[in-house]
Amino acid sequence: MQLPTADQTESIAVATSTAEQVAEPAQLTIAAPWIEGEAIDPLFTCEGDRLSPSFTISGLPSGAPTWGFTLVDFTADDALHWGVANVSPEITSVEAGVVPPGATQSLNRIAKVGYAAPCPKAGELHTYILTVYALSQQLELTEGVDAEIMQTSLEASALAVAATTFTVQR
Repeated sequence: MQLPTADQTESIAVATSTAEQVAEPAQLTIAAPWIEGEAIDPLFTCEGDRLSPSFTISGLPSGAPTWGFTLVDFTADDALHWGVANVSPEITSVEAGVVPPGATQSLNRIAKVGYAAPCPKAGELHTYILTVYALSQQLELTEGVDAEIMQTSLEASALAVAATTFTVQR
């Protein structure tokens, strides 16, 4: 690189941003029909109607082409009760007992596709975690994919993550 000469009169101005100019990124959140860390309605368990729970999300990062979620039993070595990927970003709520249209589901803890209602042994208290993943790409997964592959794929492609917990005791 050559040193500048005396006849060089141009300079380059570099624009910087101030804190006021930088928008805070949206934070992914979940709103569910239970109090964080408290018992879930029995309607969603093996003692009720075995419906998958409803929830809504907000703060999906702009440009995220898809999102997904898992429901795992933290107490039982993260046994997967429901794994879903490739939910359209236009869908921001999941209705009770309904799979989002166009989504891909994995096998659950009982080796079936879809939701497996929480059903701990009598007298046991289990903690469950619903985790939502904003994804960087559409995942190339087929319906009935292995639960571990679903979870690993969601985690590896996550742009943002949000989680909420609930308990079940029979």
